[in-house]
Amino acid sequence: MPPIMMNGGGDAANGSPALPPGSWIVGLINARHKYLTAETFGFKINANGVSMKKKQFGNVTCENEEVDETTGRLEISVADDGSGRWALRHAGRGYYLGALNDKVVCEAKVPGDAELWTVHLGARPQVNVRSVGRKRFARLSDTGDEIQVDANVAWGPDTLFTLEFRADSLAYAVHACNDKYLSKDGKLVASIGPECLFSIEFHGGSLALRDRDGLYLGPIGSRAALRTRSSAVTKDELFQLHDSLPQASFCAALNARFVSVKQGKVSLFDHCSL
Repeated sequence: MPPIMMNGGGDAANGSPALPPGSWIVGLINARHKYLTAETFGFKINANGVSMKKKQFGNVTCENEEVDETTGRLEISVADDGSGRWALRHAGRGYYLGALNDKVVCEAKVPGDAELWTVHLGARPQVNVRSVGRKRFARLSDTGDEIQVDANVAWGPDTLFTLEFRADSLAYAVHACNDKYLSKDGKLVASIGPECLFSIEFHGGSLALRDRDGLYLGPIGSRAALRTRSSAVTKDELFQLHDSLPQASFCAALNARFVSVKQGKVSLFDHCSL
């Protein structure tokens, strides 16, 4: 069976440059809040991990020298309950992968809670978010009260966002650089509530964020403000995660002025923004 790895779009595999572009690294959590785990010794698979580490997104292999597509392949489907959880169906036998206590089994003909897995994205905490439809990057608005998808280049702290995985709800929150969270109506709020939680869906090399009402985040209107509206996924609801580039400000020790580049010239100013 192939490794459960699918990687982040953009200029590099998000959080892991060794992976080919277009894949993601994920961990899978069952209904008992335990991770699918590949043990280092004995090559055993179980469901007893309490956090996502190397063993929780390691390779799953078999002893056969050649891969048999009918016996070693799992088909992924998304639960229709709005949770975004995955069901993994054995392509050859038609049974679903689940967990009985710590033991991993593949016996259910119909997926229940034991056969549904929450996806924990293994990416860098801070990323740049690019809209597939608008071909622009998300940024914090000048007023600091919403996120707009209108930046040609991801530069400066306003374009840095954190996808926070909330273990208590098995969902994600979008955290902006002003320490506020995106709610489904597009407003930025100081604390997380149910309206700030989203499940992640993977569509090829891109992802979509879905709220508890089944609506997807996307840039809306002339301001391209990020909020939920559509119940279907189009290019406007798809995003790519880009690794954020290291950025810094340089201050001269002599006169406490910042280095700035304008029109190709290096100058010193009293203040500086990235």
